[in-house]
Amino acid sequence: METRLEILLQEPNPLFTRWLERWLHEAEQHDRKSQHKLRQALQALRNYPLPLYSGRECAVLRGFGSTLCQLIDDELRQFRALEKQSAMPAAATGTHNSSQYEEQVQQVVKVVRKQKQQQQEQKKNKPKKLTKKAQQELAAAEERERIVHMEAGSYRIVLLVDTQETSGKNKRVLDQTRGYLQSLGVQHEVRRLTVGDFLWIACDDGGNELVLPYIVERKRMDDLASSIRDGRFHEQKHRLRQCGLPHIIYLIEDYGDNEQLGLPLDSLQQALANARIQSDGIQVVRCDNHYRSMSYLAGVSGALQQLYVHAGKSLHSVDKSALEAQQTPPTGGQMGLLKFRALYEDSARNAQLTVREVFVQQLLQLHSLSLDRALAIVEHYATPRLLLDAYAECGSEAEARQLLGSLGCGPLQRPLGEKLSRCIYEFYANEFQ
Repeated sequence: METRLEILLQEPNPLFTRWLERWLHEAEQHDRKSQHKLRQALQALRNYPLPLYSGRECAVLRGFGSTLCQLIDDELRQFRALEKQSAMPAAATGTHNSSQYEEQVQQVVKVVRKQKQQQQEQKKNKPKKLTKKAQQELAAAEERERIVHMEAGSYRIVLLVDTQETSGKNKRVLDQTRGYLQSLGVQHEVRRLTVGDFLWIACDDGGNELVLPYIVERKRMDDLASSIRDGRFHEQKHRLRQCGLPHIIYLIEDYGDNEQLGLPLDSLQQALANARIQSDGIQVVRCDNHYRSMSYLAGVSGALQQLYVHAGKSLHSVDKSALEAQQTPPTGGQMGLLKFRALYEDSARNAQLTVREVFVQQLLQLHSLSLDRALAIVEHYATPRLLLDAYAECGSEAEARQLLGSLGCGPLQRPLGEKLSRCIYEFYANEFQ
């Protein structure tokens, strides 16, 4: 904030003041009527803060009539004549007043500059005020570092339902889900989730929330077929495995007679079998309809109540690495769990994606390229740039086409195959070179 400065000279017009004082003294001695005008003019001159350079300029002040202004000009001419004759170094009233004014202004400027420099140094040393966004980020970081403890009997278990948990993305199906859960007596809450469709949290009266190590991805058979065709199925499996929760449940609902799904039923069943066998920690559960699915979730909720609440487990917060090393289901009286906020932020679709993870997602868009095959490729070539460099080092185009063919994939280390190797080469060579 800028400060307005007002510079006042102690005596802006010393010569004019001295002359008026002399004339006033003479008028008072002789009791002249002019003493009243002179006294008024002298007071006005003393109150005026700026230098005056002639009697004509004094006319702006109270008490200065034409006669008094003429007297000042006559006195000024005589003063200058005497000054010129005696070769005095000092200037006339205007010069004298101006130089005095400039000197005092320079002194004020020096003081102001010094004060401004001190203020800048203080402002520089003073810690900057954090923006609202920075304050929120700092509060979030502190919250994530805070250790949460929940003693046995101090918490309740709540099933969280994702706001997008619908087959056709319509409100009717979501309302049906909530209606079934209410009729089954399941304590639940609808909330936006960044991974999965259902999960369970332990809540206490202090507002703390810890996530139980179970997460459910619900799919109807037609939605499963659609997600396999567009690559979402592999991406979702990858994100579920990366979220940190060890127990992943695929809840698959039949779609009528499972006809007109978009893919052969055998292909869908094979995809589910592969997910169960190849992906450690993934469980596949088949249900006849929506109500049976909600009944299954109600059964899991009851089992978790027995496992945690009725068994008197004490809970505390841990990070993802500690959770992965922990034995589940719990065998002791203490259990470490992720905070819901940490899971929510870390599992956001595009949160902190590395080049390697983006490369995996890109590969999954290619037809017939499973997650195991994509992971095998990025183990050898972590980025698209490294893969392109490897193609460039091949002696011929035929060699480049077969570069990935013998690459071992999955638990059985089966080769990627010539067909997929050629497909990947054509995709990257044609599109990126």
